[in-house]
Amino acid sequence: MIFIDINIFIDKLEFNIFKLTNNNKKDILRDEIIIPKSFDIGNKLNYLRKFMKMLINQYNIKKAYINIEDAIGVDIVDIVKIEGMVEEVLSNRGVSICK
Repeated sequence: MIFIDINIFIDKLEFNIFKLTNNNKKDILRDEIIIPKSFDIGNKLNYLRKFMKMLINQYNIKKAYINIEDAIGVDIVDIVKIEGMVEEVLSNRGVSICK
């Protein structure tokens, strides 16, 4: 089964796509998406949504783990919006979210 581990930061999303077989973890892709600072929040969410859909379709991801940066400070509203969008895309694509 293919998993994705997502770390949400205010300026980027870090992710690791991996396959788990017989309790052995095999990394497929480890990368990050830098969120353009010049975009307003609506365009940031749209940018991330398109990228997430592409990853889910390309790698046939079935389960996801989401982690959020601890020290978010005043940017909590934007982080919550990003997290909500990520959860929405995962759910719409049939990916189970593990917490």
